[in-house]
Amino acid sequence: MRLPALAFVPEKPNGIATLYLHGTSMKADAAPGGPIEALVKQGQIVLAAELRGIGETETGHNKKVWGRVHFGQDVQEVFLAYLLGRSFVGMRVEDTVAWTQFLKTFQTTSNKPNELHLVAIGEAAIPALHTAALDPDLFRTVTLRNMLRTWEELAAATESHDQAVNVVHGALQHYDLPDLIEMAGAAKVKVLEPADPLGKTFASGN
Repeated sequence: MRLPALAFVPEKPNGIATLYLHGTSMKADAAPGGPIEALVKQGQIVLAAELRGIGETETGHNKKVWGRVHFGQDVQEVFLAYLLGRSFVGMRVEDTVAWTQFLKTFQTTSNKPNELHLVAIGEAAIPALHTAALDPDLFRTVTLRNMLRTWEELAAATESHDQAVNVVHGALQHYDLPDLIEMAGAAKVKVLEPADPLGKTFASGN
């Protein structure tokens, strides 16, 4: 599957590269003076990439339709994937791995790969966390913003908004999101402004 990305390359790269995954669009934090520019000014290469169903590959369905308001814009595609034995989380992990492999050697001038860092926001955070947990040595740091706190909290909630895309059916029999943080390396994973099942965010540490 072809997916779009924006590459930001400083004049003198310092060998550090950040994979920047935003749950809304690759353009969300790309404006002048934004967080991506701040990283580039430090000498980092930044790849603002999209995962399937986000940004330019998002469905064109009306967000005001009742089912999509409550279960998410991708609900039809999410349940089709489920019937095929797939999850959007899993497919987005595949996308994240592909972007990571590309970024390792992007704009390098020697045989030494880039030192990789990962930033993921909103819908992109759970697939990003899975990727980091599957290969704890892949990223030097992992920053997750507005990520659902736990699947257990989601399962117990009487109401949720736009969470169908964030679940893996049957996963709670084996693990929850905090377990993945431990697998990825709790010391290098930052969870900022986590969200509840309704999408309400909280100050970090609450």
